[in-house]
Amino acid sequence: MEHDRTELDRRTFLKKMLVASVVSGAASSTLVRRVMAMGAGGQLLEGVRKVQGTVVVNGVPARVGSVVFPGDVITTGSASLVVFVIGKDAFLVRENSRVELAGEKAGPGNLNIVHTLKVASGKVLSVFGAGGKHIETVTAIAGTRGTALYLESDPDVTYLCLCYGEIDLDAKYFPGERKTFSTKHHEQPYYILGAGAKRAFLKAPMLNHTDEEVTMLEALVGHTPPFGNSGGGSY
Repeated sequence: MEHDRTELDRRTFLKKMLVASVVSGAASSTLVRRVMAMGAGGQLLEGVRKVQGTVVVNGVPARVGSVVFPGDVITTGSASLVVFVIGKDAFLVRENSRVELAGEKAGPGNLNIVHTLKVASGKVLSVFGAGGKHIETVTAIAGTRGTALYLESDPDVTYLCLCYGEIDLDAKYFPGERKTFSTKHHEQPYYILGAGAKRAFLKAPMLNHTDEEVTMLEALVGHTPPFGNSGGGSY
């Protein structure tokens, strides 16, 4: 009986995620076109590149051109998103998110450096420059290297897709449970489960982000993804 209920809950969650994927895919092309039209000009231009809806940085409404620093907290409301660059990293934060950044503030003429990304809630797509990153959600901790990743953080489960790169992925509520792997093109998405679950990890499909969005973020920091610009959507 308990197994049946667990499986039912899992199916309900997956159905919700799949519906969200359809909505996300429909909106992503328009977002990408608008951000790409701004152009990166071949330079690393730090700051907010796109704001939609309610976006707040340290309690202050964000605007295009606002600079985001290590130590800042970014929150978004419903039907909202923000695209920004900090140092050699670029981020797309979707609706109903709370994201904390930690790292080093740069002096004049230098770029800021993000070391840690904490996602208390919500949805974040990130592309990172060289060097390791520490990622934390309610149910997961990860160390990444040369990575692009998409994650969704809920109180009981984290969805994480390593778009490419290398990762050490730990489940907070299952000490000793770790997955270490590398990907080239979204090969191993996972759900990382929380307290009360029977297992630490469940394999997942690719959801709610696209190659087009990854390519857009990489372009903002002067790069292309290792898979090239496939032009593909979520799949």
